[in-house]
Amino acid sequence: MVSHTPVELVLLNEEGGRQASWEIYGKNGIVIGRDVGENHVTVNLDHTTYAGMIDIEHAVLNFSGDAWYIEDISSQNGISIQKNDGRKYKISSGKPCRLELGDIIFVGLTRLQLL
Repeated sequence: MVSHTPVELVLLNEEGGRQASWEIYGKNGIVIGRDVGENHVTVNLDHTTYAGMIDIEHAVLNFSGDAWYIEDISSQNGISIQKNDGRKYKISSGKPCRLELGDIIFVGLTRLQLL
């Protein structure tokens, strides 16, 4: 049986290639942002090209039931999701959105893909 649950979060470069990755299998919650001082995020995007557009704690991924959900934590530049059909959706702050294998998450202008 093929799993449709993502196991990895991949940072994409400008050409869509793999720049970095984080194992998400077996985790329940992941904070996406920038590690500065006291805070500790799971996915640190502090050294990315568009780090200036990323809040210290920008978004959170939560695993519930059999799926991952993303929630914008009142960030300035927001979160968008591009689905496999190419459509892009802006996520409303405080409203979790279900993610699927292959979805591309835009954190500001930084792109992460669920694989």
